[in-house]
Amino acid sequence: MSRWQKKTIKLSNKAEKEPVPIVSDAAVATRGLADGRIIPLLIIDTSLRPDIEDMIRAHKHIGAGDVESAWSIPSRFDKSRISLVLTIIKPSRCVIILESDIARQGGFVDQIIHAQGLYIQPGKEGDRLSSTIDNERLLVEVPSRHFRKEWDNIFRKAITKNFQRKGLSRNDAKIATESFIKEWRQFGSSRMWQS
Repeated sequence: MSRWQKKTIKLSNKAEKEPVPIVSDAAVATRGLADGRIIPLLIIDTSLRPDIEDMIRAHKHIGAGDVESAWSIPSRFDKSRISLVLTIIKPSRCVIILESDIARQGGFVDQIIHAQGLYIQPGKEGDRLSSTIDNERLLVEVPSRHFRKEWDNIFRKAITKNFQRKGLSRNDAKIATESFIKEWRQFGSSRMWQS
């Protein structure tokens, strides 16, 4: 049974209505943070959203703030995409919509859900973590335990359809999906241990 609910999110300006383009993704593990778990990192194009850069700078100087998160399907007619809507309340209000194609980026979404968080780093087209490692970023908690079962269904369906498009039979696609998800989650549960 689906737990999707309608929710209205108050926007401060028209720019907040549009998904912020994701230019790169990576994963970061840090000793002493989140028990050394791998935390997904998104570099987002903030060229049209200077408010996001201002908010991240404010977090650095003022300290931790409040963030609300919600998972969303952008269209009830197209279930191939999923959005994470982040509403930063303090120190300055800002709404960020991060939209992902499930077949292509579902593994990354899965990491966010299982890590229950992600880093957001402002950037521009062409940026990669390797060349922007010292840039400011924001760690956002994304509580997702209640959404995990729903996500598992969405993820499995998308991966199975993708394998079928590549020529596998329905049964072989289901087997390949289970194998892929098992290996992916095994990798995603890796931790950096202190010695």
